Amino acid sequence: MADTIRKAVGDRFAVNVQSVPGASERLQAHLTLSDGAPLTIDIYPTTMPLAKWLPYVLLAQLSLLVLCSWFAVRLAIRPLVNLADAANALDPNKTVVKLNESGPREVAYAAAAFNAMRDRIAQYLQERVQILAAISHDLQTPITRMKLRAEFAEESIEKEKLMKDLTEIERLVQEGVAYARSAHGNSEKPSRIDIDSFIESLVYDYQDTGKAAELSGKIGVALVTRPHALRRILTNLIDNALKFGGAAEVRIDSDASGSIAIEVLDRGPGIPVEYLEAVLQPFFRVENSRNRETGGTGLGLAIVQELSRAIGARLILSNRVEGGLSVRILLS
Repeated sequence: MADTIRKAVGDRFAVNVQSVPGASERLQAHLTLSDGAPLTIDIYPTTMPLAKWLPYVLLAQLSLLVLCSWFAVRLAIRPLVNLADAANALDPNKTVVKLNESGPREVAYAAAAFNAMRDRIAQYLQERVQILAAISHDLQTPITRMKLRAEFAEESIEKEKLMKDLTEIERLVQEGVAYARSAHGNSEKPSRIDIDSFIESLVYDYQDTGKAAELSGKIGVALVTRPHALRRILTNLIDNALKFGGAAEVRIDSDASGSIAIEVLDRGPGIPVEYLEAVLQPFFRVENSRNRETGGTGLGLAIVQELSRAIGARLILSNRVEGGLSVRILLS
């Protein structure tokens, strides 16, 4: 401002410009006119006026910038979110759509590697199940021949022990075949059934053979499921309840979300809390002895778990307060 004043006055007058402090800083220009009279000019600096619409334009620009940034970040991380979701839901026994292998090179490479890994895991599991099924199936013939030959042997204690051992081996082989088949439970075609009549018929079959099986509850709805797999699940659970508790109670009801709950209860010793998850693994038995009569083969609940996954059900094991085990199957 001082330079502008001096340039405008030129060399005719000597101009002295000073800064005057205060609430609002200002300038004073002092000079002497041609007639000797002093002149003081007060200069109050002001800010450049802004248009009223300028803040709105700035806000719109910032909003557009944030929106574009969010969209760009979403495009960049969406494939990673899909990869994480696919990893959490990984189930080699189910046929699912492969991850999209498009996008940035690194993301596409990760998706392709994940798809290949899932295929290899499914192949390894398939080979394992096929080997188990083949061995179990092939063992049935020599076991049958051994039992026939033992039948012609002379009566003795050794013969009784041999027949008992062969019976245990045969039962273990049969359970192995059943477990191998349970891994393919999702190959059964779903059909619509009356769930009340289905379970009622199953329980009545046990009652007709003199077994202590009871049924309570009724929901009056139809269900689309794999009936053979569901029957095998309930049969294994009821057999366990009869074996370890002496009696089985089957309850059926539905919750507020529309899920159908089938519960098999017994009055047996239950399962220690630390083993409630482990008993679902193949060949795991809570019974520490090697007696098959008390401990079983360790495949019953493993088969139930595999078949439950095949029909899309959830299996929940818990001990009853009054004693015994509760196995709850949730069907949606």
